[in-house]
Amino acid sequence: MDTMIVMYNLADGQKQEDFEQWLRDVDLPGYKKLRSMRNPSYYRGEGLLGEAAPAPYRYVVVIEMDSPEAVEQEMAAPEWEGFVADIESRIKDAAYVTATRIAP
Repeated sequence: MDTMIVMYNLADGQKQEDFEQWLRDVDLPGYKKLRSMRNPSYYRGEGLLGEAAPAPYRYVVVIEMDSPEAVEQEMAAPEWEGFVADIESRIKDAAYVTATRIAP
């Protein structure tokens, strides 16, 4: 497994503009300090193709990772406690999918 795909919605009270600014100002720079994860790509879900329904997840981020174990170990370290709590206070309904890239 070399990739983590995280899908989530905004927590109640979070505004899209504020959240996306936080992504640029805090979350993205945080990846530069991590050893187990890198190169996050963020997406905002706009809807379902061919349907008038909203996307089931408003945000998706695709992240390269060393391994699930390395991510869990690093995120459990005391220096990341505040960072993780900050993220978790801003999102809900999160699904963390580990995946292996098969092409290209």
